[in-house]
Amino acid sequence: MANASTTGFGFRPIKMVGQAYNNAAMSEYSVAASSALISHACLVQLTADGVVLASGNTDANNLGTLNGVFYTDATSNKPTFSNFSPASNTATDIVAFVTDNPQQMYEVMSADTAFNQNEVGGCADQVNDVGVTPLFISKSKISATTGASIAQLKIIGVSRDPDHSDTTAEGFALRVMICEHICGNNVAGI
Repeated sequence: MANASTTGFGFRPIKMVGQAYNNAAMSEYSVAASSALISHACLVQLTADGVVLASGNTDANNLGTLNGVFYTDATSNKPTFSNFSPASNTATDIVAFVTDNPQQMYEVMSADTAFNQNEVGGCADQVNDVGVTPLFISKSKISATTGASIAQLKIIGVSRDPDHSDTTAEGFALRVMICEHICGNNVAGI
């Protein structure tokens, strides 16, 4: 059975590791005015300025994934909630809602075309791909290049979603955790 799609869907929070209850809790972080687009379900990093930005393909100060933002629109002065942080947003009070628990597990589509079971427990970086209009949902995937050395993500297993679990065809998803998490054990401070 082929997978439902080969277009990435970013990072979907699915559960907590261990027996912890997953309440989909998020924390609030600042986004700098006039910063670059941060797509919904995009892996984000904490910068030395204390704000969040979209993580690049090999960035180490990863924090979690963006679930939305709240700000006062600079033009209309109206309170605004958005599932993504628009590019060049001049608001000065942008608050990002981030799934930032280091024990959070995510589902992310693989950029690989076939899965090898020996990749479980290995690490890989993301392949960042921003979302497009109208929803701006991230299209990021996990790289097909895996290994034992520390990278952004740790592979936990194959997705249990029947629409993305055929590991013999392009478009399968993996369960991952953020290995280079700023609140985890594998990363120094900023």
